[in-house]
Amino acid sequence: MIKDDLKVFVFFLQVAGISEENIRTYVEEFKKFDGAMEEFSREKLVEECETLFLKRILIRFSKVYDDPELRRKISVALDKGFPKNVKGDLHIHTNWSDGTYPLEFYVRKAEELGYKYLAITDHSLVNKGTVQMDAQKFLKQLKSIEEVQKSTPVKIIKGVEMDINENGKLDYSAEVMEKADFILGAVHFDYGKGKEKALELLKILLENEYVKVIAHPLNKIGKDLFGSHLDEIVEIAKRNKKAFEISLVPDRMRESEFLVENLKDKSVKLSLGTDSHSVKQMELMSVASLWLDRLNGNLIANFYDDPLAFLKS
Repeated sequence: MIKDDLKVFVFFLQVAGISEENIRTYVEEFKKFDGAMEEFSREKLVEECETLFLKRILIRFSKVYDDPELRRKISVALDKGFPKNVKGDLHIHTNWSDGTYPLEFYVRKAEELGYKYLAITDHSLVNKGTVQMDAQKFLKQLKSIEEVQKSTPVKIIKGVEMDINENGKLDYSAEVMEKADFILGAVHFDYGKGKEKALELLKILLENEYVKVIAHPLNKIGKDLFGSHLDEIVEIAKRNKKAFEISLVPDRMRESEFLVENLKDKSVKLSLGTDSHSVKQMELMSVASLWLDRLNGNLIANFYDDPLAFLKS
């Protein structure tokens, strides 16, 4: 196993929240292990994860590691180092929805990373399973953010990852959405009607006045359908001043690569988001270095001191 392979292996373990002491032990064991990281993770690592979500994250990361080309790309990104132009993360989940830690932990990490701001974007997902934050809970979170804001220089952007329903309506009323600083629109379901329905919902999100960024845009739609409607999608986005997220979750690297290649010359706004559900996942911003030299920095929201003003312009 070459050094670069180990570097990516260690990075994935760190992001999954494995302790440094245990990482050293697992590195030595993995050197001798005749198999894939996914197999090794299932046998040796998931017991170290604090939550079921982190166990799943580790397995997802392992599948990326086991793809030699993706592993090489991540190694290259890590060599480039943490992107210095990035001034904040625009996709973070706390324990108000399905994140692992309280809001304060993410804010402290943002301070450590030297960020100017951090967007808290917990899931709405109203009436769609056990993970949800209805309007009343969201309004309570806004008050909590105001309290935490008093003790940090990092600007806490009051956001939400807003789900769209089968009928095209969003989970919150306009009155509630007006209280948010920032709304990520997301297509999480095709409601059993396939990719064409997901594409229809994406277009509705792009037309919605409250949505600023489309989170993981290829979700449920796929590269082929998104690509075949690319010009139409970009035209709607530009007309409505919408941005597309470049997701930094490793198992979305193929999707992000597709978006970078297809949007880099379209003069469309972009946003970088780690989609963090734990504090250590915020370090996934390092992966952005893989794509930044192909993108126009003037179109990346995270490069601005005031990303909200940029997204409105």
